[in-house]
Amino acid sequence: MKIVIDKQGLTAKDISEMGYLPLITTEDGEYYLAQSSKQAGEAARQYWQDMIKFNKKEFVAIIGQETLVSWALGEFAGPGTEQVQSLEEWLNLWLRVPAEQWATYDNAERNVDYISPTLQKKLGFTPKVAYRAN
Repeated sequence: MKIVIDKQGLTAKDISEMGYLPLITTEDGEYYLAQSSKQAGEAARQYWQDMIKFNKKEFVAIIGQETLVSWALGEFAGPGTEQVQSLEEWLNLWLRVPAEQWATYDNAERNVDYISPTLQKKLGFTPKVAYRAN
């Protein structure tokens, strides 16, 4: 199953459904795939909303109590490249910077230049962006 990401031809060896975006394993590494930056941002936002709803302790451990208190006081705080004044603002950041969630390898969004019909059929959509996870 062939895919070309940023002009590099790769072979998808495995596809994992992580619940938010599919993850393919190639000879070069693992990549999350999305139809668009917008879809990737919405998936990242949903990931964090689900963590808040279903695993508050883990969310607090990752974000930190100090950050949460700062947001409650309307102060700038937060993990990531930008500081914001509330949890809602922080959740909305994912709509603009999905690479911070999905591209843990290099924080870069990559273009999908080609996808084989077989891989496209297995995914159920045509990805336009990819994020290297490792």
